[in-house]
Amino acid sequence: MNYFLGIDPSTKCTGYCVMDLNYDIIESGKIEIPEDGAEGEKIFYQVNELEKLFTKYTFSKVLVEDQYAKVNIDTLKKLSKTAGAYLYLDRYGADITTIYPTSWRKVFHGNGKAKKRDTFDKVCAIYEFTHLKYTKDNDLTDAIGICWAAVDLYKEEAAAA
Repeated sequence: MNYFLGIDPSTKCTGYCVMDLNYDIIESGKIEIPEDGAEGEKIFYQVNELEKLFTKYTFSKVLVEDQYAKVNIDTLKKLSKTAGAYLYLDRYGADITTIYPTSWRKVFHGNGKAKKRDTFDKVCAIYEFTHLKYTKDNDLTDAIGICWAAVDLYKEEAAAA
């Protein structure tokens, strides 16, 4: 079976989503990053949590949101280190790729200028999520949008082969 993983990395709460080829959500959630500890410990914690998914599923494609330079430079450095650490998980044989927010949003929305709120609203509508709150769950809904893009890109690549 084909499984796909979308990851929205964060320094506080990382969203993730596992989907199948039909865009059905198999598993999704948020990794709440401990507030205490050194930066390296926080990254290691996230990688350990994500590694559990890699031992549970065989992924055909993994997309990790990349960061663009408009954010605070210190935040950019931290998020780049986090996304880079995820590449360690390629030892499981998955196709792990970073993707800019505008790129995955163009796939998911048909428009790279869509905002986080647009993604939240669309994901809630598609999956009939009525219990989510934008301020608490936008990392999760972004991960779902990223995962959707992973499925679409995989299908495009398969069709072109």
